[in-house]
Amino acid sequence: MHPLDSTSRPAGPRARRAARTRRGGLVALTAALALTLAACGGGKGTAGAQSTGKEVPGGTLTVAEQQAPPTLDPGSLDLGFVDFTMLSYESLFYLSPAGTVQPALAESWKYVGTGNKELSVTLRPGVRFADGTGVTAEAVKASLEYAKKAQGNQAHYLTDATITATGPLTLTIRLAKADPILPTLLTQSYGIGQIISPKGLADASSLTPTRTSQGAGPYIYQPSDSVAGDHYTYTANPGYYDRSKQHYKKIVIRIVQNGQTAVNAMKTGQIDVYKGDYTSAASAKAAGMSTVGLPVILQGLSLIDRAGEVSEPLGDVRVRQAINYAIDRDAVTRALLGSAGTPTAQTVVKGGDGYSEEYADHYAYNPTKAKQLLKAAGYPDGFELPVLAATFVGFDTMAEAIAGQLTKIGIKVKVTAVTSITSFVENQTNHKYPAVSGGFTEEPMYLEGLDLFMPGSKVFNGFGSGTPELTGLFDKAAAAAPAERAGLDRQMQEYLVKNAWFAPVAFTPVNYYVRPGIGGVEVSAGAPFVSPLAVYATK
Repeated sequence: MHPLDSTSRPAGPRARRAARTRRGGLVALTAALALTLAACGGGKGTAGAQSTGKEVPGGTLTVAEQQAPPTLDPGSLDLGFVDFTMLSYESLFYLSPAGTVQPALAESWKYVGTGNKELSVTLRPGVRFADGTGVTAEAVKASLEYAKKAQGNQAHYLTDATITATGPLTLTIRLAKADPILPTLLTQSYGIGQIISPKGLADASSLTPTRTSQGAGPYIYQPSDSVAGDHYTYTANPGYYDRSKQHYKKIVIRIVQNGQTAVNAMKTGQIDVYKGDYTSAASAKAAGMSTVGLPVILQGLSLIDRAGEVSEPLGDVRVRQAINYAIDRDAVTRALLGSAGTPTAQTVVKGGDGYSEEYADHYAYNPTKAKQLLKAAGYPDGFELPVLAATFVGFDTMAEAIAGQLTKIGIKVKVTAVTSITSFVENQTNHKYPAVSGGFTEEPMYLEGLDLFMPGSKVFNGFGSGTPELTGLFDKAAAAAPAERAGLDRQMQEYLVKNAWFAPVAFTPVNYYVRPGIGGVEVSAGAPFVSPLAVYATK
């Protein structure tokens, strides 16, 4: 192992580690695949905020999603399906389209002391759930405690949280470990932040598409006007505390998996907004639709066997660096993604949380240098590299493109493509494949640590890699004030790039196709996914 990167794995039985990672990691993966991951706060981004229109009252808004939710329980719902619950369950905080955290059920809040371990929250007075009961500190505590124990894909964000109601409308959330973005995690973009009424918690099994919602949101779910798996209907809540946020009398979410079918429905006014991938862009533009989107889905290789357990060469940082130098990112991006792709050597977008301008061209295409590094590491003739891929979202195509690049320096890539998400997840955590061609949604560095590269992160760090230096940076950044945290986040990203934990290739966008007459479809680096709460009709 090269001394630059003393990668180690935490001790403990393999099976126990794999079981611990499967549930939480599936959320980020599913979200990337379904293109429905809710936004996280933290970045500014070089792409300015994009939006459409000016607000006027509307009658019915119809939004098309590609996947149907398995449940309407915010506490156990996969992160990729929060659009289906944020309408009827008011969150503790609100993530604006600009990426700022604003009041919702919480009227005010602040971190107490230093270290980002204690959050004091004061609730808005006079708010009621749709069932008529009041929103109190005890009710919020009960909902957060339920989300913590519900074993949903976001429960780990509250694992070490102790929640105390300190008054009728005040509560304190204490954490064993620092969390600098806890308010963001309790916005509408995360199910755990969407508060369920005590009546709903009394029978959590009733929080299904066949029963009405039990929240305090601006809309009420109407099961009698919905068909699970096909469409979900919400009507304006007459008791909602802020009528100015109710832009429509009714919102309908329809399930439309095929992009062309969605575009055709938009032409006839059956759908107002469709959330899809870049492959629908040309037909939507030709049909006169507006397109809003930022490049936030990362594609490339995750070199997860960083200690060389299965593939000994990957245990040498020089080999991982050689892989990065051998990839012509511009050429691969043009060939596979065209203008929809943004080449990258980092796991965050330019201008985003942790982005390093200094390392922007760290792995400029250089096959000669790649061969030199392989020779120095003892592999002048290359080696065979098994790579796991999947047959969706172009992961297998990307793997084959990378394989063609690596063949030029002697690395023979053997791609195994699987057809199901479950199999894809299992094979990332069973220590069978040392590298994975997959996707990940760009996030603030704190969340990337939890979900992507820290030893306890989920599917995306299937071998449990970790180093004292990276862990130290992460812990220090988590406890730091915002001004100091920015520099530490950048150091973490530079560590990942320098030590070649990944071989990123390109970011692709999540696109929102918008029918004329619809506005409020705005994205920014801090909130790259549109909330249906922010959509409105235009003149």
